[in-house]
Amino acid sequence: MATGVVPPFRPGGDFTVGVEEELMLVDGAGELLGHHGVKVVASLGRSTPSGARVTGEVYADQVELNTPACAGAEAVVASLRGLRDGVVAQGARPMAVAVHPSAPLGGACFVPSPRYDAIIAEYAGLLRTPTAALQVHVGLPDTETLVRAYRGLRHRLPLLRALAAGSPYWHGVDSGLASARAAILRSYPRTTVAPLLRSWEEYVERTESLVAAAELADHTYVWWDLRPRPELGTLEVRVMDAQPSLARVAGLTALVQGMARRAVEDPDPEDLSDDVVGVNDHRAAREGLDPRVVDVDGSVRPLRVVAGQALAEAREVLAGDGLDAPLEVVEEMLRQPGEPARQRAVLATGGMPALLADLVARTVDLDG
Repeated sequence: MATGVVPPFRPGGDFTVGVEEELMLVDGAGELLGHHGVKVVASLGRSTPSGARVTGEVYADQVELNTPACAGAEAVVASLRGLRDGVVAQGARPMAVAVHPSAPLGGACFVPSPRYDAIIAEYAGLLRTPTAALQVHVGLPDTETLVRAYRGLRHRLPLLRALAAGSPYWHGVDSGLASARAAILRSYPRTTVAPLLRSWEEYVERTESLVAAAELADHTYVWWDLRPRPELGTLEVRVMDAQPSLARVAGLTALVQGMARRAVEDPDPEDLSDDVVGVNDHRAAREGLDPRVVDVDGSVRPLRVVAGQALAEAREVLAGDGLDAPLEVVEEMLRQPGEPARQRAVLATGGMPALLADLVARTVDLDG
């Protein structure tokens, strides 16, 4: 068995939040830049005194924006606003979408590096469609708190998937899903439903077994939907599609922060099985906010109702610190048709060019 592949836990704060946001880079017609993106990304790569960073990704036409740890979602989005503005100021055209709606199958261009080369070799023909995520990190002070937050967030991941779902189109056709990105990622090794864990020791043992079985370099090659990042002192939520709207980024970040705090302060008495969480997640990826799912008490309820309860609980724990304002956007999201419905309506009216233009316009709208 592998040993030492999981580093010691480094305290990461008391429910601080940070975001990794992946953006596509496109040309004037909204199509991916391909290898031309390498020079663009090189011109963008930078860090700021605040700790925010712009980095490249495995795909040549993708950039990742990294915020520092922040007290709440409003500070996170202030950082992202500055980073997005910097991308646009360099003449780049960013598109925040989880799967490019019209990119051809097999058209992905990669950036060479020791880590990326290993991933590309392992994925073989699976790694053909660029995907982009909104990943939220919650800082936690110790492993006991982390495990409590993990257990509470784990069975609420499908509602985050549903709220953030925004990738119905795949290679120019309607996938029939709310999140085609979810289906793509499920084809990748070790990109799975977050398993039920009841202790830090169980996380370490399970991760070391995976690393040994797959002959991996370390724990960072295990890509569960929710995973501890011991070197950062965080829990990383990985299920959400990239979001054009910064207001929605703020709302979803605040929701994750509030759910994590609620899970620690008032833990759920039961845990859903991995199989049930998987069924809930599939329904969310297929239908967005419209299906029925199994709640933590075993009852089957409309997902909008389950999400509304989670929202109320998050608002309650964040309100005392004045961090709940961004949740108003989540409340609006629960009352409206989701992003997939909007994209389908835009395409039905103006075709694919109109959809691509709409996605770029909303991404560069730094007040939206």
